[in-house]
Amino acid sequence: MLGNLLRRLTGNSHSDKRASEPVRPLPQAAPISPSSPDALPPADLELGEVKAWLDLDVRQRVAAVRDALSREDRATDAPAFLDALTASFEAVVRQPPLAAQRALSVTRDPQANAGKLVGLVETDPGLSQGLLRYANSAFYATSGGRCVSLMNAVHRVGTTGVHNVVLRAMVDGLLCRPGGAFQAQVDLVWSHMIRTAPIAQGISSSFAVQADEAYALGLLHDVGKLVVFDRLGELRRELKRDVRFPASITSLTLRYLHEPLGGLAALQWGLGPSVAHAISTHRRSPVPDMLDRRCELLYVAEKLDLWRLGAQEGDEPPLEDWWRDGALNVSRVGVGAAIAALPSGEEAAAGAG
Repeated sequence: MLGNLLRRLTGNSHSDKRASEPVRPLPQAAPISPSSPDALPPADLELGEVKAWLDLDVRQRVAAVRDALSREDRATDAPAFLDALTASFEAVVRQPPLAAQRALSVTRDPQANAGKLVGLVETDPGLSQGLLRYANSAFYATSGGRCVSLMNAVHRVGTTGVHNVVLRAMVDGLLCRPGGAFQAQVDLVWSHMIRTAPIAQGISSSFAVQADEAYALGLLHDVGKLVVFDRLGELRRELKRDVRFPASITSLTLRYLHEPLGGLAALQWGLGPSVAHAISTHRRSPVPDMLDRRCELLYVAEKLDLWRLGAQEGDEPPLEDWWRDGALNVSRVGVGAAIAALPSGEEAAAGAG
């Protein structure tokens, strides 16, 4: 079954090769009609199969990064770090504290009443502020006046909205404090993830993705990078010194490993195989063989956030280039209209802060 899944998700018909063999670029999938009913990953994706696929993908990519190390690189901490990544994936992805796990469990319960959700956040100032900020964000601002009470905020955003607030607080506390030389890079990555979340939420209807799920996807799309930095921070604590990790290898590791590591994090945190697939393929390089609107949504949301950083007033996003490079199947006209209706970068940043 794993071989079939590999072919479905990546187009790779050679899944029986040694796990240590470097990943090579895969052929692009043939375009799928936008009218295809398989807009989201099929419901028969099983957690165990997807986890096995991601485990294998990480091992292959780690082997490829190892092969790219120069003699000088091998004299640094890079080999030990790469070995640690494949020693135990359960240990690589940090587990949330029990309190966070219980909170996420409550927010995943569709029967949880408003009082229970308010009780979940009201004893934590950070969660309380995060919920009010989320309820008053640009996406929900059309739902009425400004929310000043937690009960009104819960009624406005529902259980999935509270779930996103808890998820954001959990990731911030769990993976965003490596310290040392990498803290500035972590801050940049986390800022990008926070900006991408409301963008994904704002254009979600064009991809037939539920709005709050889109926010969570945008928030977590680069979580694999935070996992890498977290592991570097852990190695720093073990060695009791700064890690000797060349900048070129840091860049290569982040670019090449963050997608499957992010997918593994999504699985370990109970977000499901479809979310894991979208996160693990969001750069669409190579283009996944399976049509996945969540993956396409993340691709566009990330592109838009990065484009906004350098855009001048009056510039138009290069949608034609994005659709060509990402082999996207969703309607460019529909997404373009959704992008045009988004708040400006400054307004979105204020709401996401």
